Amino acid sequence: MQTRLTTSSIFRDWQTLLLLLAFFGIRIVSFYLAPHAILQAIIVFTMIFILGLTFFKNPDYAWMIVLGELLLGGAGHFFEFFGLSIRTILILVFLFLWIVYSLSNRDKTLFKIHIPHNLYYVLIPLAVFLFISATLGIFNGHKVHHVVQDLIPFSFFALLLPAFHLFREEKMQHYFVRLIIVFLIGSAVFSLFTFGLFTTETVEIHGEFYKWFRDVAMGKITFVTDFFYRIVTPEHILIPPLMLIGYALLMRDEKHNKMWRFMFLCGALVLALNFSRAYLIGFVAGLIVLKYKHKMKRWLTVSLWSLIMIILVFISVNIVSSMGSSLGLEIAGLRIGSMVLPETEISTNTRTALLTPIFAMVKQHPILGSGIGATLSYVNPYTYMQINTRHFDWGYLEMIVELGIVGSLILLSIIGLLVYELTKKIRSISDFHDLYIGLLGGIAALLVINITAPALYHVLGIFYFAFVMAFVSKPVDLFDNVVTTLYRVFNKIKNE
Repeated sequence: MQTRLTTSSIFRDWQTLLLLLAFFGIRIVSFYLAPHAILQAIIVFTMIFILGLTFFKNPDYAWMIVLGELLLGGAGHFFEFFGLSIRTILILVFLFLWIVYSLSNRDKTLFKIHIPHNLYYVLIPLAVFLFISATLGIFNGHKVHHVVQDLIPFSFFALLLPAFHLFREEKMQHYFVRLIIVFLIGSAVFSLFTFGLFTTETVEIHGEFYKWFRDVAMGKITFVTDFFYRIVTPEHILIPPLMLIGYALLMRDEKHNKMWRFMFLCGALVLALNFSRAYLIGFVAGLIVLKYKHKMKRWLTVSLWSLIMIILVFISVNIVSSMGSSLGLEIAGLRIGSMVLPETEISTNTRTALLTPIFAMVKQHPILGSGIGATLSYVNPYTYMQINTRHFDWGYLEMIVELGIVGSLILLSIIGLLVYELTKKIRSISDFHDLYIGLLGGIAALLVINITAPALYHVLGIFYFAFVMAFVSKPVDLFDNVVTTLYRVFNKIKNE
């Protein structure tokens, strides 16, 4: 039996097209329904009803609905049920059904509430400490809904259960890979579309679209120059890890489908328009990790190509938007220079102003923290007004403020164990270790990004960790199936 590649790639598959249409359809419908809470509630209720029916008919399809919302639904607030996001409701309902069915069903072959691996058991101390932290938060006067909002992302670690048990069939693996590819393409097109709206002055700052983007998509649009706006959304946190996984696979010295590089250009476009220093530095840190087990020449070739592409994409965007009058180098110079001289940029100077009150909060409760749901008060260095915010803009410091030294060490220990298990698997494989190394590079990127952004306890950051845990917990021979799936999805394989 021989295996050959056909020309019918993922981009000609009906499922990919439908997912891409869903990605943009969700945003269009959300924009027009933003003022209509009742209609949003009807949509959420309908999705809950569909999820429940689907779960009892076929849990695989219910899991596909949850995954679809995670990767197509942005920050998860496009539709809400009277203040509760559709993402939170769908996942909590799915997990509730999973636990109830696992406890009541005599057939324990599928529904299980445990995983025979150390990565499962180390989550128990974290759960206990989060209960303590939530109690401390309420005791210290934190608003209850703030405590609940901070607690919800950690509940996403429970996705480890379905991720471990439901990735059995090839169709599920294909669907998941297609979701990731649609996420990359959709994110790039949506960022470019938003960028175009503002640079062409089709919409304005504080206009209707801006308010929807800020309040519903939970994004940020920042004016930099007359021809460049930073386009930032919460889901961009997944872009560096996903790009690094792809680059790790590219470091395998063999012929690759050209569409792989197209996917990475989509990621590069998102990073260029996002233009976050933390994301870019995290990406570079991940590239350094990808050297592990790879030949120097191949690693240098792929790494330099990736960095050059990001730079070229950024320059190209600036050339087009400025009609050839700027390469964007002055923007890059300002962003880099502000790391040395914070007062030269508003965002950097404001972030620096947060340090004094943050350190004061750390000194108050250094061991156990002040509890989750904390609020920070500081004086804006430009308006001199007292501002209360829940955005600390310093990831590790926010961890220590809320979780204290003890809680922060528990969370970092879980990630440390995950890194150890990953490297142990990499060492145990004689060949085809690229995917595991890519996952490791993604963790490195998130650890660096967490310096200024809450990557380690962000909903999608925890989603990434939960899936890496599920993948690492599986037997080594699963790797062959996953890699084969990746190539089948990109360029269908037929057996003859």
